[in-house]
Amino acid sequence: AASTASDSAAPAATKHYVIGIAEAQANDEVTTRRAYLEDFIAPTYNVKFIFSETLKDDAATKTFIENCIDSGADAIIDMKSASGQMAQLCMDNGLVYTINGNYTQHPELLTTDYTNFAGCIGANNAQIGSLFGDWLEENASEDGSEGFLISTSLAAQGNTQHVEITRAILEGLQQKYGITYTKSIDDLIASSETTNVENDKNILITLYPGSPNKDTWLPGISTLLQTGNYKMFLSSGQTYNQSATVVDEVEKSFGINIKVASVGALGTTLETAFNTKDSSGNSSVDLVAIKAVSTQTAAMFAATYNALVSGAECRACRGEDGLPVYFTFNFIPITSAEQLTEMSGWDAKETGNWIANKDFVDQMLVTVNPDVTSDDINAIMQSLSYEKIKEMMG
Repeated sequence: AASTASDSAAPAATKHYVIGIAEAQANDEVTTRRAYLEDFIAPTYNVKFIFSETLKDDAATKTFIENCIDSGADAIIDMKSASGQMAQLCMDNGLVYTINGNYTQHPELLTTDYTNFAGCIGANNAQIGSLFGDWLEENASEDGSEGFLISTSLAAQGNTQHVEITRAILEGLQQKYGITYTKSIDDLIASSETTNVENDKNILITLYPGSPNKDTWLPGISTLLQTGNYKMFLSSGQTYNQSATVVDEVEKSFGINIKVASVGALGTTLETAFNTKDSSGNSSVDLVAIKAVSTQTAAMFAATYNALVSGAECRACRGEDGLPVYFTFNFIPITSAEQLTEMSGWDAKETGNWIANKDFVDQMLVTVNPDVTSDDINAIMQSLSYEKIKEMMG
């Protein structure tokens, strides 16, 4: 189409959009996301959200999307079953489709021309991995004699975040101790069995796969911890709340301190973990890499809303190559109760004190910032750090 002067004016959002949110789990992150969308995004941007129950499988996601279609939804943000099948279902029914995570697991989303696919929003996994790697470098012993238990969560099923964190931990141990593994890191990550990682230094490294949301997870982890052989427990998912009691019991019975590193989200669970001291006066968790849930959610909303207003093929949703974009956001490392106290009240649903406030969201929306590109949105999300957010929260 011929360009006219009015092209650079912000397109007006004239419609009251309805967006379905397909959720895979129930935890602090999900509770915070829902409050952020319902209490802040919905009234501020004149949109309505339909929230799923915890979806157990792809069939449940499909049913949820079909129900959203019947309810007149305009878009789906899929936190559960990112796939070409769901993209096609949405496209056939005129809905914009946005996913959580990384589409390396779903190459068809890039190779097929889904004109309704607004992109994916996932963790900057290399950055999270480096948080774990740096922490190991500083906190693991010189000889690796403490024993390392790694909860790989859903890495064997291809969950990108869990894969990347497990990889970073295994590479971090490799670098720190100069060890060689008998099997490749890819093969180790893909194993769905509890695996002792064979290596030339005979350092005890055990991978324990499985979803922390399943009833079988804790008994399996407990059995391993109760051997007293592990003084480092690293987790690619949020597990510190489930494992806190058993870690404390093992520490008491063996007179040891188990260092715990995990992923998490701001909320009461995290505050409890850092403020609960074990028998030797250490916090029950030592490192938690957290996502600021409102910022991730803001990026998902922005990608979806831009596609609704300007089409999923617009510059805010497509890269220079015309393909959908992988938007990534940084995690923030928390290592002390003091640091957490400084952050108290950030992303607090009780007060509505959101990190991703109106100014933050507006800069990513074509309705406010008509020249915004996908590169701009990525730059905003990847510039987030503890210091930067602290400044924003002023």
